Order: sequence, then structure tokens, then C-alpha cells
Amino acid sequence: MNVDKVKAEFSGQGYSIVDDAFSSDLVDRLEAASWNVWNKVRSGEVDVASNGPEAGAIFGLLAPEFGEPVFGEHFLSPNLTRYVEAFLGTELRLGHVHLRNAAGSYDTGWHRDVGDSSRDLPYEEEMNLLNGPMTGLRWQLALIDDPCLWLVPHSQRRYRTDEEREALVVDKHMDITGMENVALKRGQTLFWDGNTIHRGILPPGMNERLVLAGGLCKHRGDEPLMDVDERFRWRLADNIGPALPDKVRLWWEHWLALQKASGPC
Repeated sequence: MNVDKVKAEFSGQGYSIVDDAFSSDLVDRLEAASWNVWNKVRSGEVDVASNGPEAGAIFGLLAPEFGEPVFGEHFLSPNLTRYVEAFLGTELRLGHVHLRNAAGSYDTGWHRDVGDSSRDLPYEEEMNLLNGPMTGLRWQLALIDDPCLWLVPHSQRRYRTDEEREALVVDKHMDITGMENVALKRGQTLFWDGNTIHRGILPPGMNERLVLAGGLCKHRGDEPLMDVDERFRWRLADNIGPALPDKVRLWWEHWLALQKASGPC
């Protein structure tokens, strides 16, 4: 692993792909667990915080109702830890982990992960938003080959062009000059900046995808309380902490302490 190379690629083009964040054995276990979870959601046997059987995301992977502790364990992969700590340091809190499992049609349209209300900001506001301090690191692990992500490299810290504004605000499904397809092979991990202009598309002939998306955040003791993200309200339940590995439980407790509604859900 070459952490400096990964950091340089991430800073420059907005993403970096690595082959070694997770061992092949762990990838096998995560793939098997992911199919089990998806089948439970599709059958109606268990469903914790998903968008529905075919809607593209299952957020409740850490819930003990699914019986798949490997999703908590994956945060502790030694190589993943080295990458995360190189970006964020050692004081961390839980970010997210969810399964991207689109089936049938899937096209997010072009966007940045800064919210719909921030698609058309004035120059100074957009630049302040894009160039704030790094507070977290996200990744996507391909559990089967995944050609679904398109992005515009080097767009994560600059103001949009007129063409990009058209794609972000008016026609989210148009082509953009310089767009690239980030096709992941099974077992590859993408670290990427969500401020990069990007789009997810399930190509013709591909019936489903299976990508594990995760993230961790920097933790500071003086952070302000935040409103609970509705996708993660289930994590307020009393049974979540005891189901996690000790280190991940600590990160969950750091997250829990920042929620305005921190009692059981």
C-alpha cells in the first residue's frame, strides 16, 4: 500500500482506487452477508432502514436483526485503518455503512453530495462549501464488478462551469465534458470526495449491483449537537452498541453523543 500516492490522487482528482483495503477472505464474507441481507429485505423477513426491496440502499446493516456482524468488523480491517488514519488521524466517530443494491433502472443524475439546495450557489458560497476542512473519509467496496459510477475528476474544489451548472440544475442526465467512468473490479475499494460532480447509472444489461459504502469521521469533543439523519435514526436503539466490536462501539458512542435525540428510538 502506498498511502502517500492515495492521498495525492485523492487531493488532485477527487478519488483513488486501491486493491488492498480489505482481504479477499473479508470480501468473500461481506459479499455473502450482503446477499443474505438483500434477500431478507426482498422477502420481507427483515427490513431495517432500507429504501424498499428494489430501491437501491439498505442502511441498517449494523442492526443485530440482520445477524451479520461482519459489517461492523469490516471497519477494523488493518489496511483500511491505515488509510483512514492517514487522512483523519486516530480520533474517530462512526460515519455510515450501507449496501447499494440497485436493481432494474438506476440513475441518480449529476450532483454533488452537498444537498439539493446547494446546486446553484453564488461563487463565494460554493467555494466556501467545497473548500472547508476535511471531516470524514468515505469508501465504496465493490462486492461484484461495478461500472456504475461516473464523475468529473478535479471538480471537487472548484466552481462549476456553465456546462456543469446545466447538468446540476437543468438536465441531470446530459453528458459532461471530461466525465469519466470509474469501473471497479470485485474487491477494489474507491476512496472519494463527495463534492466531486458525479452520477450513478446502472448500465443496460446489468441487472443489479452490490457495493458496500462506508465512512468514518473525525471526532472532536467540542462538536455541536446535530439533528438525527433520518436514514440513521435506527442507530439510536439500545441493541446497536452491544452488537458492535469494542472499537466500533466507541465510535458509535461518539456519534450517539452528538445526536439531539439521543434516547432510545
